[in-house]
Amino acid sequence: MTMQAAPGCLVVAVQTRRELDAALDEAVGLLKPAAVTGQVGISVTRLAPGRYEARLNGDVSPGMTIERWGSEPQ
Repeated sequence: MTMQAAPGCLVVAVQTRRELDAALDEAVGLLKPAAVTGQVGISVTRLAPGRYEARLNGDVSPGMTIERWGSEPQ
């Protein structure tokens, strides 16, 4: 697993399905303090096979995490 960070965003890359849940749980856990402080939710987007983005998202209700497939305009 690799994780790249940008402000309010983590991009996670995994090699196997077995790594995926733990990697996404870790990414969401790292973003939670900022989400609580900013009163926003977290979105998790599948960018490509094995590549995901977890980011703070003001369009998501505080305390919620949503998942989606493919990138959408921010």
